[in-house]
Amino acid sequence: MKTMRHPSRLHFARGVTLVELLIALVIGAVLIAGAVYIYSQSRRSATVNDTQSRLQENARYAMSLIEPDIQLAGYYGFSNHPDDFKFISGGSTSTYTTASKMQARAADVALAGVGSTNGCGKNFAVNVIATIQGSNNSYGLACGALGGGAQANADTLTIRRASTPPANGLGAATANRLQVLVSRLSPTTQYLFADGNLPATPALKANLVQVRDLIVRTYYVARNSTNPNVTGLPALRVKALTDGPSFDNAADLEIMRGVEDFQVQFGIDTGDYDGNGTIDAGRDSNADGIPDAPNGIATRYVNPNALPVGFQVVSVRIWLLVRAETPEQGFVNNRRYVYADRDVTVNDNFRRVLMSRTIQLRNTRTL
Repeated sequence: MKTMRHPSRLHFARGVTLVELLIALVIGAVLIAGAVYIYSQSRRSATVNDTQSRLQENARYAMSLIEPDIQLAGYYGFSNHPDDFKFISGGSTSTYTTASKMQARAADVALAGVGSTNGCGKNFAVNVIATIQGSNNSYGLACGALGGGAQANADTLTIRRASTPPANGLGAATANRLQVLVSRLSPTTQYLFADGNLPATPALKANLVQVRDLIVRTYYVARNSTNPNVTGLPALRVKALTDGPSFDNAADLEIMRGVEDFQVQFGIDTGDYDGNGTIDAGRDSNADGIPDAPNGIATRYVNPNALPVGFQVVSVRIWLLVRAETPEQGFVNNRRYVYADRDVTVNDNFRRVLMSRTIQLRNTRTL
């Protein structure tokens, strides 16, 4: 027989009071607000990190394109003495223009037919002695810059060299293209030509006498990129010698958008290896202030316009200041950037990355 429970001992479900409900809502709202805030901050941090990573990636990519050119500046195949080059035409070696005259810009008649390679300056494309040169805080070229003109206060860098060895070890002469005929057999006799006519001697011989293209490239910063959706976005560009031969706006290529400044300094070997400010003893026998046998060690860096005559350029130091394509709300960039001979303090909403690199020249020589 079951025993009946006394009514006083029965338990009934009790409802939630209004106060308890409000407390629960407040706690829930705080938790949700915290979660939203954390999500928002995480998303903002991810966006900032992505922007910084993209800027660094762009700077590294631009560096990776410029570095090999700088390393090979002055590479002319079987000779690293561009003073030995002679400009010829019609395959005749009896009349020619020496490299020193081309550098002095005093060879108009002999260079007739080279055409628009003079577009950026008289004999600019054929000045093979100046294997590397630049302008400081200015465009400095006679030929126009694309993208609405050149960026104010940015440097330029020009490199000259021969192309890599031909696949068949010989190469071939091509009309309307600046080329070099280089010889391992006679290293002091090298020729530069543009009409596709080779001299009778020396004859092409695989891996001993070759024809290579002359490469001339000038890097600079344009005020506007080719991006039609963004106005006022600077870009790193390069003018390149092409068939024609030509050295003008038709061969003006964009390398990387967002490069706001490009600065260059040349490392020279002054012969002062002990750091006392003078050439070390026994290294300047003729007392002309230039070391007789430099070691190829950069002891001083100078701006492109301050390169002293006769000193060996052994390295190049470059800086790239890269900015984001679009401004960032809530961010103010008031950072001070000090590099090369520049001291820039910005005050805008663009994130930036400053990257530098020192590059050794593989074919250093006395200029």
